Amino acid sequence: MIVIIDGHIHLFSDAVIENVIRKKNMADMLGFQTAPVRRRTGTKSLEQDLGAAGVAACQLLPTAKASGVRQVNDRCMKMAGESDFLYTAATLHPDLPAISQELHRLKCHGINGIKLCSFSQGFALDAMNTRLMLDAIRHENAHHHGSFFIILDTFFQADAYFGTPPENNPTPDRMGALVADYPEIVFVAAHMGGLTAPFELICDHLVPADNLYLDTSNAAHTLDETQFVQLLQSHGPDHIIFGTDWPWFDQASEMVLVERLMDEAGFSEDEQSAVFGKNLASLLGIG
Repeated sequence: MIVIIDGHIHLFSDAVIENVIRKKNMADMLGFQTAPVRRRTGTKSLEQDLGAAGVAACQLLPTAKASGVRQVNDRCMKMAGESDFLYTAATLHPDLPAISQELHRLKCHGINGIKLCSFSQGFALDAMNTRLMLDAIRHENAHHHGSFFIILDTFFQADAYFGTPPENNPTPDRMGALVADYPEIVFVAAHMGGLTAPFELICDHLVPADNLYLDTSNAAHTLDETQFVQLLQSHGPDHIIFGTDWPWFDQASEMVLVERLMDEAGFSEDEQSAVFGKNLASLLGIG
C-alpha cells in the first residue's frame, strides 16, 4: 500500500488568496483552481481534501519576513503538534538575528525542513547574507547532527507579477549555484525547479545531484508533458517529491495527473511509492 504525503501545501489568509485571484493573468497562466479556492483556508478544509484523496499527511510550507520568523514558526509548530496529518517546515530569513540559535530551537522541536521564498521574503539567493545563513545551516548539519533541508520556492517571473526586485527572483542558475556550493544541504526545488522558467535553463542549471530534489507542485500545469516526463527521468524517482501547492490545486486531481506522467516516465509501482511519500518521509525523519 502506497502511503501518500503531499509535500507542498500552504495555509493562506483570505487576503492572500484574494490578492492572487485578482492577478487573473497570472492565475490563468499557472492553471490555478480559483473557483473553489476560497473555501480552502484552514485545517478543516485541508483535512477534508486530504481524506477525499486518500492522502495520509502533508507538509506545510510557511514563510515570513525577518521580524516574523519566530512567531510564524511557533504558530506552525503548534498547529502541527495538534494534528495527526500535518507536518510543518519552518522558515528563516537572512536578516534574522541569531540564526544559529533558531536552528537549534527548531532541531529541538524535530523540524527538518526550512522553506525559503526569496521574492516574497525580500532577499536575493546570491547575496552575502543569504550565504551566511546557508553557512549556519551547513555548520549545523555537518557538526551538530542536523538534518536540515531547504525547500526553495521558484517563480521565474515573480518580479513581473508581484513588483518585487528582479534580483530576488529564484532563477535556476541561482538555485543551481547553491546546490553546487552547499553539498551538505539537501535542496528541494519547488515546481520541478523553475515555475515558468525556460525549460532549457532548468535543464542546464539544475542538473541531477545527490543533494537536489524536485517537487511536482504546479509544474504539470506549466511545463509541456514531454518536459515534465524528461525531468522525471533525468532526476529519477529517488529525487522527486509529490506536492500539490494546495489550496491552488487539490490532491485528488493532482495525484491522477502525476501518476499518469510517472507511468509515461516508466516508473514502477515501488518508484512511484517513493515519489508519493517515501522520499519526503526520509527527509522528515519519519520513514
